[in-house]
Amino acid sequence: MQRQRLWGMFLAGGAACLWGVSGPCSQYLFLHHVDLLWLIGSKMLFGGLVLGLYCLVRDRHALMAVWHSRKAVVHLLLFTIFGMVTMQLIYFQTVAVSNAATATIMQYLAPILILAWVAVSTRTWPRRADFVTIGLAMLGTLLVVTKGQITQLAISPRALWWGLLAAVAAAGYTLIPRWLLAHYSGIAVSAWSMLLGGLGLTAYRPFWTDAPQLTHWMWVAYAFVLVFGTIFAYAMYLISLRYIAPTVVGLLDAFEPLGAVVAGVLFMHLQLDFWEVVGGLIILVTVGLMSVLTPQTPAPHE
Repeated sequence: MQRQRLWGMFLAGGAACLWGVSGPCSQYLFLHHVDLLWLIGSKMLFGGLVLGLYCLVRDRHALMAVWHSRKAVVHLLLFTIFGMVTMQLIYFQTVAVSNAATATIMQYLAPILILAWVAVSTRTWPRRADFVTIGLAMLGTLLVVTKGQITQLAISPRALWWGLLAAVAAAGYTLIPRWLLAHYSGIAVSAWSMLLGGLGLTAYRPFWTDAPQLTHWMWVAYAFVLVFGTIFAYAMYLISLRYIAPTVVGLLDAFEPLGAVVAGVLFMHLQLDFWEVVGGLIILVTVGLMSVLTPQTPAPHE
């Protein structure tokens, strides 16, 4: 049992790190003028195909089950449009207008929004501990966006706006598919959502027209975003839920902004000042506290 728990923790922490490192990889591509829609559309399409083939080989029934219910199809389309596609568009746009570390840290405010949703949906007043975690998260964000100079922004208003939207999108990405994931295979849901989203974006922006001229290192960055940051990361995340509780998985998600910051410093020459580090650590500690203190969200309605 202990070995399975350690394996689950390794998978969850590894998935978070892969998501984090893929941020600087995408930032590198944007700095070399790779189109946002080309990156997202192609990686979602190819990622959906690979996950779909995996499901087809492993369990064809699980792959096709979602299409046997009109309600499930509606939920899948809603998740694809307002969850999968929206979150990736907003997150990568935040990376493009700021940097991967800032985008990931700002996105990490999503648990605060989820907590607020739980309070409203269950009609329960947040606990004192909840107010403390919200206050700490706001303090950490304030330090990141002002670098300790409370009267002025250290990032552009545009980056702040997209960062806050990234947090909202990440919260929606978590909350919207809860009914689907309670009734259908998580990998199958992800495969169909990526595939449908990728097809939609490809119809609008075909990846084979005006394709960017990728250098050797740009191909390496793109391959990492596709293979490790899209396919492996999501599969590892879902498999980890077999071995450890969702609260533990949420705690290990702290490795995502850590991975983004470390990769940004090592490979993108990102420089963080003292107050940015303090603010980021406060947000990480806050979300860790929430993972331990916050009760599980109510089950999705039938």
